[in-house]
Amino acid sequence: MLSAFRTPHIALALVGLSGALLLGGCKGEKKNQTSAEAWLASPTSAQKSGSTLKFPDLGVNFEIPETLYVFRNCGEASHSPNENKWVPVVACSSEGSVSEDDEDPFAEDEWAEDGAEPIDVTFYVTQRGRTLDERAVTWFKSQYTQAGLDVDELSYQGDFQKKSGIYAKLHVMDNSTGTPTREIIQFMFPSNGVVFIARMEYPFGETRSVDQDWKYLLWNFEVK
Repeated sequence: MLSAFRTPHIALALVGLSGALLLGGCKGEKKNQTSAEAWLASPTSAQKSGSTLKFPDLGVNFEIPETLYVFRNCGEASHSPNENKWVPVVACSSEGSVSEDDEDPFAEDEWAEDGAEPIDVTFYVTQRGRTLDERAVTWFKSQYTQAGLDVDELSYQGDFQKKSGIYAKLHVMDNSTGTPTREIIQFMFPSNGVVFIARMEYPFGETRSVDQDWKYLLWNFEVK
């Protein structure tokens, strides 16, 4: 289990502010909970079979891709909620080996040697609040802007890696120069009464193959 994945930089605090507003945070137990809502209130560990992590109550199957170029160390995250009441489910890091169970002694991390910043992709789950549809896009843009983020892309996606939800590409800005310093990619999608958030953050201008890995990981994060 990846219990020590890093807390993202200032961007998490900024997105966290809007995240609490957008998705409602934790409101306590309610009647007629779905199995995913019950898991959110009391998380349990995944069932592991080979390279697949299964969370039956969440309706999640995550198969670790065979080929990853940047986020080569994937596993179950520590299910401790962050300040936004987002509970990590799975985390993939640019640090470490291809697998904790089957380390490849020949796979050198050339990016670490070059001093590149360690980065992560994390899949979170949180309570469902505002409906994630086309009408929510304008409202989301306002919230992100108020949180101090530059909105580069923001749209509702009806079929994005087998999921429907809201995609955002956001920039943390250097206010003194008006230039971006960090980039955030975030996709929020509802399922089984909860909202999943796939999120990565990296320095602006990142040259590693983060987009390709991101698509593999999001495709392999299956929800029922």
